[in-house]
Amino acid sequence: MDDIRSSLDNIMERFNDSITHSAPKKLSFDRLSMSFTEDSVRVPKKRRIDNSLDNSSHNVSFNLSCTSQNNSFNDPMGPWQTRKLRAELIETNAIISQLQEQLGQQTKEQRAQLELAESKSEALKRQCDYTSARLLEMEQQLKVLHKREHTARQEANTACAELAQQRTKYETALNRAEQEKLQREEDARQVQHCISNELGEYKRISERAELQLQATQTELERIRVRHDEYKASAAKYEQLHADYQLQEQSLSTANARIKELEYEIESYADWKEVTKTSQARLLSVPELQAEVDRLRTHNKHLNTLIGEKLLLEEQVHDYKTRLDREEGARAEAAALQVKLTHVEQELKEWVKVAQDHCLANTLVSPMALRTRIEQLLQADIIRAAEKGHSESEAKQLQSKLRELEQKCAVYLKNFDDMNIVLKRHKSLRERLQRKLMIVCKERDFYKQLLENFDKDLTNSTNATHTADMTNDMQIRYRVEVLERTLTGYKEMCSTLEREMQAMRQHESLSDPTPGEFGYESVKKELDTLRMENERLRRRKDELELELEHRCLRGDFNMGNYKVLHLTENPAADAYEATKNIVEKLQAEIERLKRRNRKLEEESNEQTQSRFNETCSSGGAGGGMTMNFKEFNQLRAELESANGKMKKMKECFKAASKEFRDVCYMLLGYRIDRVGPNSHYRISSMYAESPDDYLSISVNESNCLALLESPYSQTLKPAIDQQLAANNSFPAFFAALTLELFQRATVTIT
Repeated sequence: MDDIRSSLDNIMERFNDSITHSAPKKLSFDRLSMSFTEDSVRVPKKRRIDNSLDNSSHNVSFNLSCTSQNNSFNDPMGPWQTRKLRAELIETNAIISQLQEQLGQQTKEQRAQLELAESKSEALKRQCDYTSARLLEMEQQLKVLHKREHTARQEANTACAELAQQRTKYETALNRAEQEKLQREEDARQVQHCISNELGEYKRISERAELQLQATQTELERIRVRHDEYKASAAKYEQLHADYQLQEQSLSTANARIKELEYEIESYADWKEVTKTSQARLLSVPELQAEVDRLRTHNKHLNTLIGEKLLLEEQVHDYKTRLDREEGARAEAAALQVKLTHVEQELKEWVKVAQDHCLANTLVSPMALRTRIEQLLQADIIRAAEKGHSESEAKQLQSKLRELEQKCAVYLKNFDDMNIVLKRHKSLRERLQRKLMIVCKERDFYKQLLENFDKDLTNSTNATHTADMTNDMQIRYRVEVLERTLTGYKEMCSTLEREMQAMRQHESLSDPTPGEFGYESVKKELDTLRMENERLRRRKDELELELEHRCLRGDFNMGNYKVLHLTENPAADAYEATKNIVEKLQAEIERLKRRNRKLEEESNEQTQSRFNETCSSGGAGGGMTMNFKEFNQLRAELESANGKMKKMKECFKAASKEFRDVCYMLLGYRIDRVGPNSHYRISSMYAESPDDYLSISVNESNCLALLESPYSQTLKPAIDQQLAANNSFPAFFAALTLELFQRATVTIT
């Protein structure tokens, strides 16, 4: 606004300056009759500055009118002054118009600047409103985050409390599990005893049922053999009948053809005779007319004969068809009689079978045989259900056994941890004893040093008294004293070593600790559980062999059937997988054993400085446990990473297979890599046989090359047109696809 005001002030100053400098002059005369001289003429020069442009123009026009009147009536020099005033008036009008234009332009600029300032102020207001709203939103989000943080802290506290409760629950559950383990072992023994008794009964029942099933199976096999023989004889008879009908049809067609040929031969001979006679009779016209009449009558007679012949042929054909039908009916009647006899024989045999298998007091009928078969099937179903029940019980026992094995593994792990802790405490005790011995020896050593210094001082005093002793004698005496001290140190080291060995032997021969008694009890329990496990395994193997023997003996005959073995057997794969896992675990155990031995050797070979550095015993034990914890954690992470890798591989395989199938369905070609080199086999969707494929290799310079094959030799025109001329594999494969598709559609239509 200040700029606008300053610009307006400048404009007004310029306008006032222009008015003051270019304002018209007012001329006044005192007398009307005075002469126009320099003395008599008085021109008062006055400058007026009006506030408005209209007043100035009005005054100018008024002055001009007055002067014009005065000049017209009083001044003899009026026209010259009027011209001058007119020129000044024109000049002032031009200046006024120019100033008006400048004012209009400046007002426009002022309005534009005002609008720009208003738009800027509105934009600033909108931005201020947006920032205030954003600030309010951020404050609300901050409040929400504070609430979330508070709730998260509360949840963390509750989770810690729940974790402590779960720990107590797990400890109580472990105690209960140990009690349940003992109870389940007793239950397992009782169940095993009951199972052994029930298995004896099942054996006897199954042997009886197997004998009955064998008898019924032999009878059924004999009946099946007879049925197959009857079917074979009936099929042979039907085949012979069909061959006979075909031969009769071929004979009838041959006879008809022979008759047609005989008729043509006879007509040809008649035509020859007719031509001869016609040539002989052409000599005379009346003879020809007579011959024509005779031939007409002869043609009529021939037409009647031909019609009668056709009627006779139709009648013969009808008689032959009737004869064929009668022969077929007779053959069918004979076949039905034969089948009736066979069916009667089979019915008699079935009656005998029913008499053999039905009960003595019941009436022999198909319903009785069906009821007997249903009874046998129900007995088989009951046996199968009992077998499944026994298998489920065996699986339950196996699951219980696995749980016990897992618990044993946990106990062994805990036992190993306790042994490690015990070894650590023993090593700490040894370190403390060694440090104590070292401190005692150092104390004795310092005492001996003090005694030696006292001796040296006494020797020095004696040396002062015996001034006659030379320096050589003093040096020799000093060397002897040092040798004696060195021998004393050696004896002290040997005594320390002997004492250390004695302490180790004493510790090895000392009484066992309470932990060893626990170890012995756990070892005994493990031995008993292993023996029980072995016994249950042997029993399971015996039951499996017995079930296999029953299946082999009762379900089918090995002489008539073959056993099919799957190439991809899930059981074999699972066995191989478990075997590989066991081998890996054994290798891991051996590696850990070697590592433990190495660590024990390194711990035994540690120097005295190492013992002095490791003063805190708890820190060392915590490090060992932490190392084992980290090892277990890393193993768990490795297993999870391996599982994720397997899942990713499976997903990648599925995605790659889906991608290949989609490419095959969209483009019509399947691409397979052959061998370790960059050779590819391309087979089309519309190929006539699986052997129709193309071989392509990729060079080191990433160039494709078509290899020669039996199928490529049949496509030489397309190869010469697309590959040799255009060097375009896409065009070649597109043309090949169109050609194969046209062939396939042509063959289908």
